[in-house]
Amino acid sequence: MDFGILPPEINSGRMYAGPGPGPMLAAAAAWDGLAANLYSTATSYHSVVSG
Repeated sequence: MDFGILPPEINSGRMYAGPGPGPMLAAAAAWDGLAANLYSTATSYHSVVSG
């Protein structure tokens, strides 16, 4: 989407009428969970490989 084509009033109206921070916060929480799982897996793998 090219925001330069539309007037600023339309762009800001769309931003304020959007879904809000909820989806972004949910995605951040999912990434945090994935990072924790990857760290746990890497730690377990390291302990098995290093003996």
